[in-house]
Amino acid sequence: MRILVTNDDGISSPGLHALVVAVAEAGYEPVVAAP
Repeated sequence: MRILVTNDDGISSPGLHALVVAVAEAGYEPVVAAP
């Protein structure tokens, strides 16, 4: 299953990276949309 991960802080945000890692470790496929 794909999970859309987005934020408004930009692609280099440490929080975005942490969330993508957590989603992937949970067995999902993260799809990122960020400015």
